[in-house]
Amino acid sequence: MSVECVAALPDRIDSAAENRRFRFDLATPADNEDLLKFSTQADMSGAIRFSFDRSPDYFAALRVEGRHTEVLVSRELETGRVAATGQRSVKNAFVNGTATTIGYLSGLRVGQPARSALFLSRGYARLNELQARHPAPFHLTTIMEDNAPAQKVLLSQRLGLPTYHDLGRFCCVALSLLGKSHGRSSRFTLRRATVADAVSVVEFLNREGRTKQFFPEYRVEDFGSPGGLLPHLGWQDVFLAFDGPTLVGTLAAWDQQIFRRWRVTGYAPWLGWSRQLLNLVAKLRRMPLLPSPGSSLNVFNLALVCVRDNDRNVFKALLDEVIRAQQGRYECFLAGLHERDPLLPELLERLHVPLNSRLYLVDWENGNRAVEKLDKRVPYLELGSL
Repeated sequence: MSVECVAALPDRIDSAAENRRFRFDLATPADNEDLLKFSTQADMSGAIRFSFDRSPDYFAALRVEGRHTEVLVSRELETGRVAATGQRSVKNAFVNGTATTIGYLSGLRVGQPARSALFLSRGYARLNELQARHPAPFHLTTIMEDNAPAQKVLLSQRLGLPTYHDLGRFCCVALSLLGKSHGRSSRFTLRRATVADAVSVVEFLNREGRTKQFFPEYRVEDFGSPGGLLPHLGWQDVFLAFDGPTLVGTLAAWDQQIFRRWRVTGYAPWLGWSRQLLNLVAKLRRMPLLPSPGSSLNVFNLALVCVRDNDRNVFKALLDEVIRAQQGRYECFLAGLHERDPLLPELLERLHVPLNSRLYLVDWENGNRAVEKLDKRVPYLELGSL
């Protein structure tokens, strides 16, 4: 997810030596090949180890994260090799029901030579300096729940690191497309969207989305446009539910493999040894299989989860329709909702593989004030934008 590779840091540091070894710059398209290589070399720790492949264009792949994204890259002065990366994006999302510019931190990778507390502190200070260009009252980020080294480092507040406020579990799951097909709901009318639905769908998303915390504010031009928040998501990929003439829910199947992919780089020893046996069980239970190391996941992301009054019946009808439409095209699909979301049980009651993260509000200056201003709305993150 957002924090991709951070390990435990040594306590002893030499600030002068640190300054002589590394420099920090804003990345440009000229850095594309180095960024792609660096991002696929490091993997995320956990039982299943992933790397994020953003080829062929590192910067184009980041457009899903915000309307303005800046990539901070650190290089070793002696060799010119990339030592670390970190990204900051900003976009409008609904905070307490009002469209607000918020920041999002992602792509944090620190290579072995640069792993020190001082280095990380310098990097975060540079990220904070980017506020002057596109200010935001706070930032969000996610950390895989089993990435204990990253949590230990980033939550320590050592050497001026920002405060990380835990906003709860973001429940990401991999679900199978196999299994018995459910019958279509007789109560709701279900169909794919068309260009003619554009204005009404965006109005629905922004009206109903504001009932959730951090739901993105969308525009018509975001759909399918290379420069929008939803590149390669066409109107035909959006499924609509109507109760009579009234639009009551949306759900989308967002295939991002043309511009970014998840690669499995390995497994924890215990899982690697038992993978074949677990896959036999998974086949019998029609669950997603654990892929071989080095392979990319043939998946789509469940997106635009927006249902009036959080009606679980609407969500179930849409989810069954998406699964029916995508069967035979993908190995599985990824979905994610906050642990307090009323729609989450519909996902968890189906056979799934958990890939959970923690959601954090990151704040440099306001102490607890930013998080204290949030009301009790359930957080929402667009999984395909993380």
